[in-house]
Amino acid sequence: MAQSNEHAAVDRAMQKMMRAFETEDRDLMFEVLRKDGTVLGYSPGRGSVVTETTEAWAQGFTGKPADDEDQRHRRYEILDVTGDAAAVKVMLDYPGWIGVDYLALSKIDGQWMIVSKSWSGRAKPKAR
Repeated sequence: MAQSNEHAAVDRAMQKMMRAFETEDRDLMFEVLRKDGTVLGYSPGRGSVVTETTEAWAQGFTGKPADDEDQRHRRYEILDVTGDAAAVKVMLDYPGWIGVDYLALSKIDGQWMIVSKSWSGRAKPKAR
């Protein structure tokens, strides 16, 4: 039963994150994102690994939904919840980009928080 409760708590944190993505609400994102976390991924466009704090990454949230928000599709799958750690896969399909985020969450002071994000993605060809 406890494991089921923790899975549900991780799901609630992820629902909040999805709302933050949709609304570009940085404050909402920080309710489930540790500012001292890490974002790491390989950027084919830059030809290098990109690493930054989660706080720096979230600064890109403008507080206004993207103009093409109605064309952006996101879904997530909770891969594992064990003790105070969880792993979540987020699939992102945007008009110009497709990618996957792997999130590590930790239960800190009774609250599930995203502590790291590893991503992979690529530009999509423009629709004709």
